[in-house]
Amino acid sequence: MKRVVATLAKRSAAARPRTIRAFSAVMGPVVLVFLTVRTLFLPAPANATSVVALIDNTNHRVVIAADCRVNRQFAARSECKIMEGPGCTVAIAGLYRETASGFNLRKLVDAACQYQGDLREKAEAFLRFSKRPYEAAVRHIRDTDPGEFSRTIEHKPTEVIFAGVLKGHLALFVRGFVSDAKGRIATERYESWDTPNSSIGYFAGLNRHIREQVKPRSQWERLGYPEAARQFVEMEINANPDLAGPPISELEIDERGMVHWISRGACDTRGAD
Repeated sequence: MKRVVATLAKRSAAARPRTIRAFSAVMGPVVLVFLTVRTLFLPAPANATSVVALIDNTNHRVVIAADCRVNRQFAARSECKIMEGPGCTVAIAGLYRETASGFNLRKLVDAACQYQGDLREKAEAFLRFSKRPYEAAVRHIRDTDPGEFSRTIEHKPTEVIFAGVLKGHLALFVRGFVSDAKGRIATERYESWDTPNSSIGYFAGLNRHIREQVKPRSQWERLGYPEAARQFVEMEINANPDLAGPPISELEIDERGMVHWISRGACDTRGAD
């Protein structure tokens, strides 16, 4: 995986993954990878989301937090952005649904999680299941509304973070797609493990304000991972109240792969599909 520096010129600008070193004091030297996306919910587009997934090596767990805002043209509502299944917990960000083409990110993730295989194989299944539906959705948006395509799809990845245990190690598998200006689709693959020199996690969606704080010797070094993840999401909610919002869903996955909810937020019930 090639990691390149990403720059956010403004709040909703798209960027490639960014790798930086942070959390150096209490948490030890680590690497964070930033994935910047904007999210599209129908019938009207939502411009962003905020998802945090971190591997806490000290306490042998994965921590995930996500906002629950679904931006609508006339009203905002909450939906769950973390999906939990047996051996397959997934946080989602990006193009959520496109009705004309039948694209539905949640259903594709459900199908991938039901695939017979380990966590990486499920993540790869998601790519296979999703590629053609995603291409069809992008093509429809580009053909029918070029302005919307430019604002919400072009160079703005759709990604899912598969989290759990594989071969005795905590792991995060990011799989997704991104379209260029001509509608050509590229596949994205990123992985993190609870092993030395591996990046410890991903921020999907809004992250400019998080990046400004995640620096060596910053105040975040004094926080534990669950509190840090929540505060990261809260930071983007406060900075972007029109794009992200409460409640916040939070969970931990322990070294056995067991899921422990800290706060379910909008995940008490499944979103309406």
